[in-house]
Amino acid sequence: MTTTSTGKRELPTLRIHAINSASQSAGSIHDDAKAKEMGYRGGLVPGVTIMGYMSRIMRENFNSSWLSDGTFHGLLRRPVYEGDEVRVEGSASAPDADGRVSVDIEVIDPEGNVCARASATCRADGAGA
Repeated sequence: MTTTSTGKRELPTLRIHAINSASQSAGSIHDDAKAKEMGYRGGLVPGVTIMGYMSRIMRENFNSSWLSDGTFHGLLRRPVYEGDEVRVEGSASAPDADGRVSVDIEVIDPEGNVCARASATCRADGAGA
């Protein structure tokens, strides 16, 4: 088990090839042509998809505890593009007196930029706790 400088336990990193499920939304920021017109490299992967990538790390580490009583607060910071391999990294606190953990999550693009951040909580009785 690896711990961070803040004493949190690092969760296994997920590697995900980003998919732009809204690329056919002509005239939107998810459409390559429109996004390039706006100065982006291509169409942006939808924010809800990025949030889903972050919730996946919770599901894989805390199972039903996350699904039944978890909380999640996310913030998008930078674009993620179709085909990028992003890393989803998380670190979990030790359980508090009520048996809950707090988790910090980041989505990191191939260049090492943090594209999204989230904080989440759940009971620590999941399989990965």
